[in-house]
Amino acid sequence: MAGPLWVFNTNKNMGTKNYHKHLDGSYTFTDTRTILEAHEENLTRIRELTTAKIFEAGYDEIWQRNAAMGVIPQQESQVGINYIAACRNEYLRCKGLILASTSNDEADSVQFIAPSVPENL
Repeated sequence: MAGPLWVFNTNKNMGTKNYHKHLDGSYTFTDTRTILEAHEENLTRIRELTTAKIFEAGYDEIWQRNAAMGVIPQQESQVGINYIAACRNEYLRCKGLILASTSNDEADSVQFIAPSVPENL
């Protein structure tokens, strides 16, 4: 079997999950992460994705601050608060699944399902 064409390391300080593509066209995956490292990596991924979805919907830190201070009308503010709460609930669902996982592949398979963005604001 030929040597790897390239190797992708996700984190050099912890165990790694590597994807090897060999010259003969075959692929090899190696995962040297511990289950705790897989949990930490996936929690970070889900946390960052949750924040990105909230910001993409237009509810960035400035909007949240304005809503808290009452600058934004109550109805619009409530719609945003409900969206952020839905994202938070989805994060907590994913977190529970990740922490309950017993293998790296199971932890990696957890998918964040973003709630639909409110319309007509």
